[in-house]
Amino acid sequence: MKSSETWYEVLEISNQATADEIRQAYFEQARQYHPDSNPGDIAKEWFLQVQKAYDTLSDPEKRKAYDKTIQDLKPIKDQVGIKILNSTESVPRLSETQIVYSMMELNSLSKPEHTKIPQGHICLVIDKSTSMKGARIEMVRENILRLIGYLKPNDQISIVTFNDKADVLLTPTSSDRVNQIKEKISLISCSGSTEILKGLKAGADLLWGKPAAKGFNQLILLTDGQTYGDEEACFDLARKLQTRGIKISTVGIGYEWNDIFLDRLANLTGGNSTYISCEKDLQVFIKELSDSVAVLAADSISMDYKSTPGVEIEFVYRLQPEVTALLNERPVPLGELFHQKKSIYLLAFTIPPLNDGQKNITLAKGKIRFDVLGTEKRKMNLFFDITLPIRGITVNDQPPKEILEALSKISIYQMQEKANTEVRTGNIDKAVERLGAISTQLFKIGNTDMAQRVIQEADLLKKEKRYSMDGDKQLKYGTRALLSPEIEKRES
Repeated sequence: MKSSETWYEVLEISNQATADEIRQAYFEQARQYHPDSNPGDIAKEWFLQVQKAYDTLSDPEKRKAYDKTIQDLKPIKDQVGIKILNSTESVPRLSETQIVYSMMELNSLSKPEHTKIPQGHICLVIDKSTSMKGARIEMVRENILRLIGYLKPNDQISIVTFNDKADVLLTPTSSDRVNQIKEKISLISCSGSTEILKGLKAGADLLWGKPAAKGFNQLILLTDGQTYGDEEACFDLARKLQTRGIKISTVGIGYEWNDIFLDRLANLTGGNSTYISCEKDLQVFIKELSDSVAVLAADSISMDYKSTPGVEIEFVYRLQPEVTALLNERPVPLGELFHQKKSIYLLAFTIPPLNDGQKNITLAKGKIRFDVLGTEKRKMNLFFDITLPIRGITVNDQPPKEILEALSKISIYQMQEKANTEVRTGNIDKAVERLGAISTQLFKIGNTDMAQRVIQEADLLKKEKRYSMDGDKQLKYGTRALLSPEIEKRES
């Protein structure tokens, strides 16, 4: 144990933790560091610390005495709050599979101390292949300058450029050194092919070697092309970055890039991909990026859980702040949390047929793990339990309004994803039929512009058996944006 750590920090819990939370935290840590499953002196030493922490904090009298010894230290208060809204208060006993939805809301319980806002590091990994020459690279240059104008003076920015090889154009530099940054980006010259792995590796080395230990660490990949043969290696690298608390956001410029690849690459770290069709799109992305990193409260958020056997998570969508379909794996990377904002997720649980002996069912029970940002970067746990009683034989057909609204928009996005798959596999008639259903739903929710765009693409599919040049991405990212609770505010 570090000399500055308390028993609460060893168990990754707050000073306000309940007895049940202390117990859960102990079992989690003990399982991880037990000598039988993790041999080695370091694991053994840490296991003993976990035991001592539990022995002290699980005994009310010992805990009270211990709290007096650390009362002069800055308390580890609860940093993140959680609210869970279920589509039903109980699960009916059915002899068939059913689905229950849960909306999970995380919010910051602390206010940023402006004198102690942590330093961040953004690494821009920029495609400089031949196709980026001209207006595209000029657009990127202009928006880099716009970005540094938004960042705090002590924030770090670094730049990697790549084609079939990677070059470090700018080592980590304070964002207020505008002239130096401007001079460096003026040197970008476009040529060659696109090999994304090389750019990612160079960017990862800059972030890994000199991370902002007390703030955000983010890699922004900007590309207009596809990479070939190194996709799995890119995914492996993303998984490593996620363990380090480094988030990848991907930016696809134009229409030729592989959205499926960039989506997964970002999602592995809790990030998301953005479609840039014009200068204005990139300006909006840069502004939203700068807004978010300025007030980041916690990052590297993940959800680990267990369920009653047979219960499966069908999907996890992040609805706010950035809209994306998250990877359905354990632990689920959830992204980050901002001060004075909420992070909202929608989970769908598939429940198998229930037998007469079952009285309740656990959809998910586990912990939200995250890094708290501030003067020190601390790992913390937040425990949750979505267990519902089993009673009755009638399905609840009146879920909460918030869940119904989210589901109506998710269904549009999911139909669009299926339509795109059908176009790729040559099932054009089915895709046209599905797009017709999508346009009807869009008209119902009042989004006439998007509905008309869908109709145009359906007509083109009928005539020419293909989308327009960027039609697939316009539909995908247009319908995905519908999921955000913020979309109405931006449009009003």
